[in-house]
Amino acid sequence: MPCLEQIALPCVRVERCLDCRGRESARQIVNTDLQSAIRVLSACCIFCLLSLNAESREFNILDYGATADDESDDTLAIRECFEACHEAGGGVVVIPAGTYLVSRQASESPILELPSRTLIRGEGAASTLKFSERVNDTNFWRMLGASRRDCRDVVIRDLHLDGSNTYQSYEPGETPEQNHGIFLHRKDGVIENILVENCLVENFSGDCIGLSVGCRQITIRGVTLRNFVRQGIQMAGDPESRGYLVTECQDLAGEVRPGGSTIHVEHADGVQDVIITDNRCRHSILAGGVDGIIIRDNTISGRLVGNGNSNAIVSGNLVRGPDAAAAVIQLGFTDGLVLKDNVVLSPNPEATGIYVWGSSRYDPNPSRDVLIADNLVRVTGRGVFLNGVDGGTIAHNRIATADASQRVVLQRCEDVNVQGDPSPAE
Repeated sequence: MPCLEQIALPCVRVERCLDCRGRESARQIVNTDLQSAIRVLSACCIFCLLSLNAESREFNILDYGATADDESDDTLAIRECFEACHEAGGGVVVIPAGTYLVSRQASESPILELPSRTLIRGEGAASTLKFSERVNDTNFWRMLGASRRDCRDVVIRDLHLDGSNTYQSYEPGETPEQNHGIFLHRKDGVIENILVENCLVENFSGDCIGLSVGCRQITIRGVTLRNFVRQGIQMAGDPESRGYLVTECQDLAGEVRPGGSTIHVEHADGVQDVIITDNRCRHSILAGGVDGIIIRDNTISGRLVGNGNSNAIVSGNLVRGPDAAAAVIQLGFTDGLVLKDNVVLSPNPEATGIYVWGSSRYDPNPSRDVLIADNLVRVTGRGVFLNGVDGGTIAHNRIATADASQRVVLQRCEDVNVQGDPSPAE
């Protein structure tokens, strides 16, 4: 069976270069081509999955006492199945079509601990793990995850996870915001080489999927989200966390008003090498605190926001801002940024298209080494607004604003060169 530990996502670096002083074109260094890396990672995951199917023992939850489509609690039966797979050193856990009720038995988190070297396989949306209605009266229900022991080489695919949430919006002090679908958190260990693929995850009062400390090489592909109160996909970590890929995911229209974003990176604490690509987001993408991040080719009905990133590439996104007097793309305290080939739109008459900032009363450090090029910005307010930036280039953007003097606005900036754009307002 192949070892996924050998697969690394591309490491992204944007070097401080002559372009950021306005003398040459931007220089970005990507150790491996993004699409090639994604194809290699996908091939390895599929090879891993096929090897599991061909060589590993199967563990069917029905054989351990789970019963579909009734009112009985299936938690202990499914847990026994998972533990049997763990004791065997891994295998294939089969979740047949039907709805199986899951509930927290005591203080355990997660409720169902993932066994390493395992494929957890359903039959698509017909295979449903669903929280009991009691979930709405308590907190810290995490359906699937890893916490008590290290977890490696796991594939979760073709499942429907239903959080049974009845809250229509976030109510401070009332909403049980720690009830998650998949939650990966290992404070004193490692969770690595995890693939979540082709799943429907919905109706959670917390996050549909949450990554936290100890996570490495996590791929979330082709996941559909709906009716989440907090975040759709939440990514956090520690300085040892790295290699997150979220791709081909979408969130569907629902009845719940989310309090957060479709994709959210927060409390990253130095996470390295995050790729967010080819997703369809009905709400915002918020991503901050990452060293080496690519946000590419996403369709976003909301905002794209992040603070504290370094070595970042934001390219090829279509961002339709909300009807709000805020920046559609807003990035603060960034150290090395390439922002190009995006389409930025807003219906609000006071909205700013692209806003990069630094040097506030909370943090004296400016944003540094910023390239903004070849974007289409169509807003009524300011087009491109740099505030507190040291070293940058604004080049060859197509900017449509109500007031031509507001197409490019610079405040408290040093060594920012404007090429092929209107003269900036100071």
